[in-house]
Amino acid sequence: MEQRLILILGFLLAASMAQASDYAFKLHNRSSGWVISGFYTFQNGSWSRNWLNSRIGAGQFVDMDWNSNEGSCVVPFRVQWVDYGAEDFKIDWCRGVSNIFMRDKGFSWD
Repeated sequence: MEQRLILILGFLLAASMAQASDYAFKLHNRSSGWVISGFYTFQNGSWSRNWLNSRIGAGQFVDMDWNSNEGSCVVPFRVQWVDYGAEDFKIDWCRGVSNIFMRDKGFSWD
């Protein structure tokens, strides 16, 4: 019985570590009215496809997950806004990013 419990606990720990290793986060729009229309990452010399399936209005958020943690920790990303254009940023994804908060100017994360 004790060995079975240890095996189950080991499995749960491994599963939670696997989930924690992916770059999963929430993208929050904390602007005063802007709408986010695009989120792109830059790797291997080019910008990715748009990671968003829909627009994110002010006060809304969306769950995002790269489903991988391979590659560089510091990956540039681009946020595109309706009627504004786009801005480029960098973040160290290996620091355990849980939330990205887009603001009227710049961003923050935790």
